Formats: sequence, structure tokens, C-alpha cells
Amino acid sequence: MISQKEKLKAACTPGLKITIELGGLNDKAPTIVVGGDFTKSLIVKEPMVHHADRALWAEYLYPGNEATIRYIFEGIASGYKTEVIRMISSPDRLLFLKYPKRIESYNLRRHKRVSCFMEAKVELGKEKTVAVLEDLSTSGCCISYIQDKKYADPEIGDEMKVYCPYFTENGTTFIPCKVQRCTKDSRKIMLGMTFEKPSPEILIKIQDYIATILYHS
Repeated sequence: MISQKEKLKAACTPGLKITIELGGLNDKAPTIVVGGDFTKSLIVKEPMVHHADRALWAEYLYPGNEATIRYIFEGIASGYKTEVIRMISSPDRLLFLKYPKRIESYNLRRHKRVSCFMEAKVELGKEKTVAVLEDLSTSGCCISYIQDKKYADPEIGDEMKVYCPYFTENGTTFIPCKVQRCTKDSRKIMLGMTFEKPSPEILIKIQDYIATILYHS
């Protein structure tokens, strides 16, 4: 078990990729830890947002505003609440945050599964069928869809492509999966699947989603 002191030290690891969510702003953005004083402040790069959103974000980067930080460190999903100290523009655009007093952590290596209800699609033959993502972990998912007698039922070991707008973009990227369980009733088919080496970008989005759910549960 990692001690609270070790978690606090890890929070200022240079190069650590984090996401930041500001009080009053229903959005979050990625950024990178530059460093910090273990007892006073944490320094991160300016949050990376679309240029059209920079003015809006700037309004919420005022001293004292609450910030929620989440990140993955050595397989551990972690998070904490803090406050903005100030934003500087020289010699670089850097954001100073109060150093957290406590870090909350969830071990993603245990493959914790969270319930969800997300629109998705699975590829059957050469066509995509509307489906629902019902639960999710960092190693796999459970997905269901209405039976279509045009297609044979998936079998254990079959490879499938899952498309989910929350984690994939433009309907072109997908999550590669392998069927581990297949059950059905008179109307729908439910598949338990493991992920088969998804891209790092997709895996980070999945980890961040699960960490967010666990952090607020």
C-alpha cells in the first residue's frame, strides 16, 4: 500500500499528465506537471484547450477558484481538490496551484468495473449495429444490442470492433475487443469482452472516465 506521503510526492512528478477541472466551468482539460514545492505549491503548464475556449477558461483561472485534479500514476487513478494561486505568462505560461493536503486513489490494476449507459456500435460483418455499453473497466466491457438474424451470433474468441463516441472519434477509430462471454434472450444479445491492445489515446480516455466515476462515487 502506498503511503499518503508517497502519494503527495508523486503528485509533483515533472512530466506527469493530469486533467484539471475548474469550479464553475463544466469542462476539463489536460495539462502537464512542471514541478512544485512539496509543502506550498504545484506548478503545471497552462491547460491545453481549443483556442476558441481560451478566453472562457481564462475567466476561471482566478486566485482562489477551486480546481479538481485527476491523473494516472503507475496504474493508480488518483485525484484531489485544490485552489488556484495564480497564472503567470512569463517566462512561460504556468499555473500555480495550492499543494494538496490529501490524495484519493483507486487501483485501476484491479480492473474495477463501473456501470454506465453509453451509445455505441459494434461491427457485425461489414455493417455497424447500434448497441449500448453497459459496464466498463480498463480491461474490457459489457455491451448489448438487438438481435439481427441476418448475422450469426458471436462466439467466444471472436474479434470485434466497438465504436463509442465518448472514447473514439469521427466514427473511424475503434476499440479492438475479443468476445469472452455471449448470452442472449428473445430480444437482445449481451457480450462480455476484453480489450485487445487499444491505442494509448483511447485507453487514457477510458482510464480517465473510470477514475472520474470512482472519484465521485
